[in-house]
Amino acid sequence: MLLIIDNGSIFIKHMEKHLKEWDIPFKVFGHSEKVDIDALPKVKGVILSGGPGDPYGPENITTDFKILMNLEVPIIGFCLGHEIIAVAYGGMVEDLPEKQSKLEHVFIDKKGDPIFAGLGKEVYLREKHNRHVSKLPHDFDMLGHSAVCDYEIIRHKGKIIYGFQSHPEASGEDGAKIMRNFLRMCGEEI
Repeated sequence: MLLIIDNGSIFIKHMEKHLKEWDIPFKVFGHSEKVDIDALPKVKGVILSGGPGDPYGPENITTDFKILMNLEVPIIGFCLGHEIIAVAYGGMVEDLPEKQSKLEHVFIDKKGDPIFAGLGKEVYLREKHNRHVSKLPHDFDMLGHSAVCDYEIIRHKGKIIYGFQSHPEASGEDGAKIMRNFLRMCGEEI
């Protein structure tokens, strides 16, 4: 089963639609809901959605994520989820000069990573954010960048933890390939 933490994303329905089409079992929790891992069926992976929150805000969404960091399963964060991962591991997030809301041309810098299987050196991913990771956490590598974000795609050096500033769940076929590659890392047959 896949665990999804919904941080108020406008794209959560896109994600649920993909998972239902691919027959992947999942459970969605709001970011303010208490997640009792022991009461769930075996969790194979975690997705942190985007949303309007702030990784430094009073909602403690980053603090809540720190509990999930100890799960030994693949984790991926989109947009705010990406920012939460970066802050939880010691990175920094700052405001952008202007809000981004478009398909962004993203350059893949580490093509050999399994998250990019079946993709070229460049992809177009949906952006909808006004912040970006400005300082990469020490334990992470930069996998992709764009004209707007130096750390568009990141990965933990020792764990299967990814962050995407974009929204692969709402990015057409490039995004669907990324989603399927992540699900394969979770042991799901696609």
